[in-house]
Amino acid sequence: MPSKICSLSLRQSRPSTTSPTTFQFDGKDYTPDNFGQEFYGTVTVRDALIHSLNVATIKVAEMIGYRRVVELSRQVGLGNNIMATPAVALGAYEMTPVDVAAGYTAFATNGTRAEPLYLRGVVGSDGKVEESDSPKTRPVLDPRVAYLTTSLMEDVLNRGTGASVRSLGFTAPAAGKTGTLARWLVRRFHIEPALRDLDWVR
Repeated sequence: MPSKICSLSLRQSRPSTTSPTTFQFDGKDYTPDNFGQEFYGTVTVRDALIHSLNVATIKVAEMIGYRRVVELSRQVGLGNNIMATPAVALGAYEMTPVDVAAGYTAFATNGTRAEPLYLRGVVGSDGKVEESDSPKTRPVLDPRVAYLTTSLMEDVLNRGTGASVRSLGFTAPAAGKTGTLARWLVRRFHIEPALRDLDWVR
């Protein structure tokens, strides 16, 4: 979900702060932490995304409006159970890996979402294609916003919380977003021009 916050914030170019903060919503307190429990003061949207700065991400979502975050999430197809709360900024609501992977197709294809396709074709023993299919697509994001969001996610792999991928020798063009808790890197998904991949790592 942080990548969706960045997509919205790119329209407004708002920096944010990472100071420890308690958010109040619906009569309850919510005190998130940053990955590694590190705080940097005022940061750009790019730095908030690539270093998984949860506090800054929620502050941007609060400025934009939680409902707008939900609207964009549903627009790209991330499910209907997402609620307009501070936790929406961190992707805390349940969704399937297929939904997440399909939602991220919009970033790699200039704002066009591709519906999941489970069977591309059937080939007979003689090598003849018996049946074939191609994914249905629809525009869901401004291509300029999709391009800039992908640029931010490229930096996640190049110099952010996903940089270990590069240090292990992975050099292909790619972008990604890690999901983090205070002390754990819990998931990673990345996109390449011809591949969408979702991994759960703990």
